[in-house]
Amino acid sequence: MVDQLGPVRELGVHEELRRLLRLTAPGLLVEEHPGAIAPGLLRTIDHLAVCVPAGELDRTVHDYQSIFGFSQTFEERIIVGSQAMDSKVVQSESGKITLTIIEPDTTREPGQIDAFVRAHDGAGVQHIAFLTEDIAQAVRDCTKRGVRFLSTPSRYYDALPERIGALGVPLDELRELSILADRDHWGLLLQLFTESRHPRGTLFYELIDRRGGRTFGSNNIKALYEAVDRQRAADPEPAT
Repeated sequence: MVDQLGPVRELGVHEELRRLLRLTAPGLLVEEHPGAIAPGLLRTIDHLAVCVPAGELDRTVHDYQSIFGFSQTFEERIIVGSQAMDSKVVQSESGKITLTIIEPDTTREPGQIDAFVRAHDGAGVQHIAFLTEDIAQAVRDCTKRGVRFLSTPSRYYDALPERIGALGVPLDELRELSILADRDHWGLLLQLFTESRHPRGTLFYELIDRRGGRTFGSNNIKALYEAVDRQRAADPEPAT
């Protein structure tokens, strides 16, 4: 799947992930050294989203802080209908590794985080987000490589200008490519998620284009959930 997404231009984040693996699990990582990487539309890994079982969020954040020297940079509670989740973001000292750690609220109805933890048999990486500076072209390029993205209902775009203000990008282009948009205190972000092709329906990928926005598109979670539900309804049950 990463090959389909194309080359990632900056490798610093990969080197830091390798360093952490060497530190915590020597001998686990088998490294390959490919030739020169051609320029691509994917700039670097923006963040990884990690789902943990209920009750493990604070302990997981503490472990990243005490063992790896990460700092917590953001937290939020997200409610989607009858479901809810809590999220905290930690970042390495260099700023090259960002993890969004999410736990379900078990006092609410079970949702996709619960389903992930069950299918994955515990905590794990739900998605990997690649940063791009031209998401429309990146989506087109990845689609040509065989990547399948989640669709977004046309009605999502009808309310978009009123919800987030001036976009600075053609609304018709966002609609055509199913790109989601959100705005925070710092600016705009555009994002789109792939379908999960994992046998258990767990891991998927994201393209994100930050135009000032520093957060993670929490206002798009409902659209993402609906799209995942549509994919699951269309696909056979994943293997367990």
